[in-house]
Amino acid sequence: MNAPLDHANVEVAARSGEAALKPATEPATGAPSARETAPALDDKICWIELHQAPYPPNQQVELLHLQAEAETLLLQLQAVHQRRHSIRAIAEENA
Repeated sequence: MNAPLDHANVEVAARSGEAALKPATEPATGAPSARETAPALDDKICWIELHQAPYPPNQQVELLHLQAEAETLLLQLQAVHQRRHSIRAIAEENA
């Protein structure tokens, strides 16, 4: 299927643990409703799977290491701020 699922035009019937998808139709005529979507043109399709791994594996590993290091530094910075805040609060109580 080229187009995303239009939830307004699909009736989900969950019976016996199975979900059956039926396109919405006009009750009187049985014709598809006016809101039904058409498949996307080939030149309008976004191929996301082509962009999932933009870097070679060794660069991905390096990126993960750098992200972990950045998170560690951020946690250390937050701990320093927390200690400073605690020291100021104690100093104000004793003053």
